[in-house]
Amino acid sequence: MMFMSMRKRLKIHAIYDQDTFVGMTIYFVSDKTVYLAYLAIDPNLRGHGYGSKILQLLEHKYQDKQIVLDIEPLNPDADNYRQRVSRLKFYQKNGWRRTHQMLKDQDGQFEALVDNAYFDKKDFARTLNQMSWGFYQFKIEK
Repeated sequence: MMFMSMRKRLKIHAIYDQDTFVGMTIYFVSDKTVYLAYLAIDPNLRGHGYGSKILQLLEHKYQDKQIVLDIEPLNPDADNYRQRVSRLKFYQKNGWRRTHQMLKDQDGQFEALVDNAYFDKKDFARTLNQMSWGFYQFKIEK
């Protein structure tokens, strides 16, 4: 992450409400795609609309680009299955759509979600390569 943070298009934001730390985002902006790599809200502040507001702000700021994020797949055998279902429901409630495309890397596999009706898989892959200077090894497939 430190290596990638040298990229001007990698944005790291701490989110505050007045003086209260709410959470943080990490995302990378390319020509056609924004990859939301990380969105975290303080567990004590979840359910207060902060996550939804952050997504709305990103969608407004980058309305000319697809915004993609990834989540852990809904594996009923996973220890955190309920959390995974809850996370998917949160994004769907905010208008995000499942692509049924899996981002597979050395850490496992993650389902890509997109904020609009069309998912440009090739541009998403190009964005991941730009973000990592081509060092990130991955596949995107159904």
